[in-house]
Amino acid sequence: MLSEQDEKILKLYKNDIRKKKIIIFLLSLIFIGGISLYYFYININQLPKEKSDNNVEKQIKYNIIEENTKDQSINNTTKEEEKTKSEDNKSSLENVNNEVIIENTQEESKIITDEKKKENNIEKENIKKDTTDKTNNNKAEKPKNKDFLFSDGYTMDNVSQAAQSYLKSYNWSGECIPIKDKEGVYLGMRVIFY
Repeated sequence: MLSEQDEKILKLYKNDIRKKKIIIFLLSLIFIGGISLYYFYININQLPKEKSDNNVEKQIKYNIIEENTKDQSINNTTKEEEKTKSEDNKSSLENVNNEVIIENTQEESKIITDEKKKENNIEKENIKKDTTDKTNNNKAEKPKNKDFLFSDGYTMDNVSQAAQSYLKSYNWSGECIPIKDKEGVYLGMRVIFY
């Protein structure tokens, strides 16, 4: 006979085998379902193509039959008259098309040149603004350097943030530098403007 512990192990083993069988069964179902969906999708996509191919074939047959009946009903004399009329129409259409093309190209070139002029004016204005901004910046006074010391109430947590916010408040280049005494003890931060 098996001991209690052996029976527990046997139950766990059987449960484990049962779980593995269920997992394998589910995976095989998913695999088979995926393959069947794939083939179903392919069949659906091929059906409209076959229908459109049949419609195209029918249309071609219809066009061929229609052309044959037209050819039989038209006499040689009417064909020659139609040819001359069509040639006259073609030449007049070509003349009209050439005039329209010339007018369109002239209008397009005017539009393009107007757009280029506008772009050049905008660029010139931007350059003027940049130069005036630079001269205004050069005329502005350089801000004073400032120290943020621990003795003034700043801590290690907020001293660098205070110094950076002071630096950013002015539109001027500079940097934040830690201040140390002779023994290497930090005293705070200094903002220096160039």
